[in-house]
Amino acid sequence: MATPALVNTLRRSLLIKVISKPQPSREDVAHVIELTASKVVELLQAQAMTVYLIEGNEIAFKQIYYSPTLWGSDQAAESQFKATAEKLLAVKIPLGKGVVGKVIADGHPVFFRNSSSQAPFMNSLSATTGFDVRSMLTVPLKTSTVIGAIQVLNKEPTAGTRGEFTEQDLPLLQEVAEYSASLLQRMLDSKFQLSAEDTAKFIARLTDHALITSLEQLGEVDEKLTAIVGDAVIRREGVFPYRRLDKDRVAVLMSNPLDFTKRDSFQQATELLIEEISVAPATFIESLLKKYFKTEPRGQETEIDLGSVTEAISTAYSAENAGELKAADLESEESAPVIQLANRIIEDAYISGASDIHIEPQEKDLIVRYRIDGLCLEKLRLPRQVTGALISRLKIMCNLDISERRLPQDGRIVFKKFTKKNIDIDLRVATGPMNHGEKVVMRILDKQKSTLPLPALGFSEENLAKYRECIRQPYGMILHCGPTGSGKSMTLYSALGEINTPDINIQTAEDPIEYTLAGINQMQMSRAIGLTFARALRCYLRMDPDVILVGEIRDEETAQIAVEAALTGHLLVSTLHTNDAPSTIARIGEMGVEPFNISASLVCVCAQRLLRRVCKSCKQSYEPSGREKALLEKALGWCGPIFKANPAGCPTCGGLGYKGRVGIHELMTNSESLTAAINHKAEVAELKRIAMKDGMKTLHQDSMLKVKMGLTTIEEALSNVPPDLIL
Repeated sequence: MATPALVNTLRRSLLIKVISKPQPSREDVAHVIELTASKVVELLQAQAMTVYLIEGNEIAFKQIYYSPTLWGSDQAAESQFKATAEKLLAVKIPLGKGVVGKVIADGHPVFFRNSSSQAPFMNSLSATTGFDVRSMLTVPLKTSTVIGAIQVLNKEPTAGTRGEFTEQDLPLLQEVAEYSASLLQRMLDSKFQLSAEDTAKFIARLTDHALITSLEQLGEVDEKLTAIVGDAVIRREGVFPYRRLDKDRVAVLMSNPLDFTKRDSFQQATELLIEEISVAPATFIESLLKKYFKTEPRGQETEIDLGSVTEAISTAYSAENAGELKAADLESEESAPVIQLANRIIEDAYISGASDIHIEPQEKDLIVRYRIDGLCLEKLRLPRQVTGALISRLKIMCNLDISERRLPQDGRIVFKKFTKKNIDIDLRVATGPMNHGEKVVMRILDKQKSTLPLPALGFSEENLAKYRECIRQPYGMILHCGPTGSGKSMTLYSALGEINTPDINIQTAEDPIEYTLAGINQMQMSRAIGLTFARALRCYLRMDPDVILVGEIRDEETAQIAVEAALTGHLLVSTLHTNDAPSTIARIGEMGVEPFNISASLVCVCAQRLLRRVCKSCKQSYEPSGREKALLEKALGWCGPIFKANPAGCPTCGGLGYKGRVGIHELMTNSESLTAAINHKAEVAELKRIAMKDGMKTLHQDSMLKVKMGLTTIEEALSNVPPDLIL
């Protein structure tokens, strides 16, 4: 028999698959039956168990379980039982036939046991099953109608009841059948709606968490605790803290306690450890939010989930109704599904932890993808005909020209203007004409998210000590380089947060302002009115700054003024798009800055990438060999056991094998030898050799260090950074 821990792990992973699907399919029936069967066997200590479902005018065997105690060490008997199970799974019996037929027909349970003088019936049952039947319990799977039945035979010998079920077992089995029937009905009948209460009941019972559905059960709520956490975090993570157990441990309500991502995010955002979890219906948690946080009444649109809006859109834009909505109708009541779809996509992406939303028209449909932890994952496929209306709606939200479809456009959505939900995010929007229509990419800028401290960004101890020394220099230029989405902005904000004290004047020029920092003067660029990085820099040089942050050095004018600022007593930090630290020198040189000015102003260059973290819960240890071993020995002079991702994943990582990301860094600090090489216009390869002699660890070496530390895998490291060509 499977161990209880294994059964619980299986149950949790199946539950996640079932619950996370907004529109379940018939394939999910097998998952729910397996969940139900494992719960029945565990709860009643049943020696044999069968689940039946009605199919048309017949009753089908859907799940059969025989305990190993039926055959012990007899392998021939074991084979016989397995063959019997396979044979029965192919059998169907007419409605109304036998005990199961009677239970399904009248909807009432049947309970037999030897001690109740039903010996003749038990003897005939024993002859049919091939083992001594001492007790039988059969209950219907019933919602508004009966859809099947569950039958159990004999208690395990270890239960101490001579193999017989007791009067207490009947209500237990009926309870499992009741909440399982609701979920099975949802799978089988698309018209059947599972209520929030039924869903919560199912989750609570199968995860062994307490179920709370009323204020009386909940007891006194710690209002001070909820106020400190705030409704923004509670709504975003779906975690309602109601009691403090001690200084940093709390008891919480969740509608889905298996959402480990939300749990981790809540703990990280609040620095509170979730110690106790009770399951509550989503509607009950919403009522608590309304009770303890005074919010404006929500519109009807907030009750519509992404699945139902998608279904409405798909119906409205089916091949039969293939006419596109005109942009002029986008604010009308008839076009409400398009407006709701745009909002739901943004809200769903935010809740899923996505950094970007890609809306991509294809030849036959419209694809919506989210970038989560650096990987693009497909979320929706919509009819091709919805493309024009949805993209026009997004353009209206960011004040772009909806009639211009031939040229790229950039804009910004302040999302709180368009939703009554407490989601305070901005979106940086870019549109561009593709061969099948305009593509839209939206970068999510969460204004409620705080920056991380420098030690949490993945710096090695050596690099962290060097970098902290650099950001405390009185003047000079610090540059961060890497592709879009490599964590450059977060690192710069974290650095500013560390040196931000009342005696230092920090000025930033950003496009866009991604995080709002207290005590720092931040300026939003606006090219439409001529407010560029160069113009902001000129302004700042007259505003007595100590530290200046420039969002990006992208042209000659900005580069020249940035170097000038760094040479005249200011610490300037900025970003560039280059592959590694040494090539940044060549990039600035191409912008027209003289080599002697670069060498005189440069403090350090930090190249970085983000690698996916291998899941802590399911990562697998192994001893590297062949090329993997050679790579580690060449990069670190070390080889030993490392980790790889579990292909099957686990509930914590949602089956992906990876969860979260960690930074890798290549920190090139200025030195006498590097200054001389820059002044002599040395090639990038030569600069890299000098920097490595001065102690720089390359991106590849740092990625291998993260592999050694068990934070990521060799596959992930090599997919982001190739091995060094220079020894």
